Amino acid sequence: MAKETASSAKDLAISIIGLIIAIILAVFALGIANLGISIFGITGDMTKAAALIAVAIIIGPTIAAFATKKYF
Repeated sequence: MAKETASSAKDLAISIIGLIIAIILAVFALGIANLGISIFGITGDMTKAAALIAVAIIIGPTIAAFATKKYF
């Protein structure tokens, strides 16, 4: 029983650390996307939103994979 509790706590800690790392990487990726928007001169609210949504579509499953430990 004690081993199961320790294993569960360890798995929870690893999941939380993975989630924090995934969120940090997501923020970093959105910053790079924002930089790319300014470098390539993308203007207009709709095109900026489309570029950020495209990045978010990639980031979303990555965060989910870290949180659930199911790596596709």
